[in-house]
Amino acid sequence: MPVIKKIKILKNKVKLQLEDSSVIEMDKNVYSNFYLYVGKDLSKKEIKAIETFNDTSTYMNYALKLRQKSLYSEYHMREKLYDKGANKEQVDFVIKKLKENGLVDDKAFIEEYIEYYNSLNYGKNKIISKLKEKGIFEDELEKVNFPISIERKKANNQLPKLEKRYEKYNETQKKQHIYQALLSLGFDIEIAKEVSDKVKTSSPREENKKLERDFEKALAKYKRKYQKRELKSKLIGHLASKGYKINDIMLLMERKGL
Repeated sequence: MPVIKKIKILKNKVKLQLEDSSVIEMDKNVYSNFYLYVGKDLSKKEIKAIETFNDTSTYMNYALKLRQKSLYSEYHMREKLYDKGANKEQVDFVIKKLKENGLVDDKAFIEEYIEYYNSLNYGKNKIISKLKEKGIFEDELEKVNFPISIERKKANNQLPKLEKRYEKYNETQKKQHIYQALLSLGFDIEIAKEVSDKVKTSSPREENKKLERDFEKALAKYKRKYQKRELKSKLIGHLASKGYKINDIMLLMERKGL
């Protein structure tokens, strides 16, 4: 077995001079990962490991820089390394080292990701969708538990913001918009319905103001094309589709002389 005769530490590199006159050159981070000293016998397996580590040092440094900036699932880290030009052997080696040091851990990645999106009050379906985008596979996601009490709390946390966003709409429309918004935020149908049903009831005065506003808009639109009975029919259909009560629509139309 080759014996290390001399170790020369340079600025960015380390050179091992062997007794058979051959030289092994490596990055400093490679050197620090092996127990190397003058007089050490290097087996073929050790030399192969050093060469493999040395070949992957560029990719290892790249992976470490990525990890410093953000969390990565194993799948996405592999994709990044392949995009950088690494082959399968190099990628497997880097991923193995990252796992050994706890720098790639899909279980921890999932936990941190869920904690972050729970803090934003996103529903489980959106969180799962985003985890899939990050390369987490179905079998891992099936192990994740989303307690219904937490889902309900997050949806209720969204409600004040959504009520403000849709405050210009009448009560029926507001509920519909909030229901759809909760679904798009990732909540199950049951939770979305339960929470949207809690929308504050508008006062009759507020509802009438919104009805009159929508009536005037519809009248300006339809009176260009329709008259009398047809106009009235179009107005009733339009306002009813927005959730206004027929009796309220008819009373307003009487006041307007239609």
